Amino acid sequence: MRTTIRSMITAEGCIIAMDDGTITWTPRRGGLKRVRLDAQASVILGLIGPKGKIDRVVIGDISGAVNIISLSQMAVIDRYVTGKSKVRSLCSSSISGECILVGCENGSIYLVGQNVPDRVVELFELDGPASAMRVVGQSLHIQQGWKRLTLDWTGEEVGNRSKKKGSLILA
Repeated sequence: MRTTIRSMITAEGCIIAMDDGTITWTPRRGGLKRVRLDAQASVILGLIGPKGKIDRVVIGDISGAVNIISLSQMAVIDRYVTGKSKVRSLCSSSISGECILVGCENGSIYLVGQNVPDRVVELFELDGPASAMRVVGQSLHIQQGWKRLTLDWTGEEVGNRSKKKGSLILA
C-alpha cells in the first residue's frame, strides 16, 4: 500500500508523489503514466514550457537529488545531486527554468542546471533550511520559518554588505 506524500494539480492534470519514489502523472486527456525515482520526493516544482503550460516537473528528494521529469515522456530527463541533505525548497531562477535554485535541510543553497559550471554549484549556506525561495530582480527572497531574508547571490544581505550572511530583515 503506497501513500501520497506530495501532489500538484495543474490545468492539464495531476502529479502525485508516493512514499515509494513513484511519481504518477494523470493528464486530463490520456492515461496514467508513471516513473520511479531512487528516493522519496520531498518537494515538487512545475516548469512552464514554450506553449505556456507545465511540461516538466522538478522533484527534489530526501537524498539531496533534483530530478527533472518530462511529463510527455514521463521520464527523468536530467538529475543533479547536491549532497546528502534533503531538498526542502526549489525555485526556477528564470522563466525558462534553465537553472534551479535548491534549498537543502542543512541550510545549503545550490544552483543546478545544464549551463551551470559542473552542473551543480553551492552558492552559500544559511544557519538553517530555506522553507521557500524566489528570485526578485537580482536578489533572493528566502523564507526561514518566521524570518524573511533578502540576499544577493553570494548570501550577503542586500542593502547592507557589513552584516553577517543570513541576517534577519524586518519588512
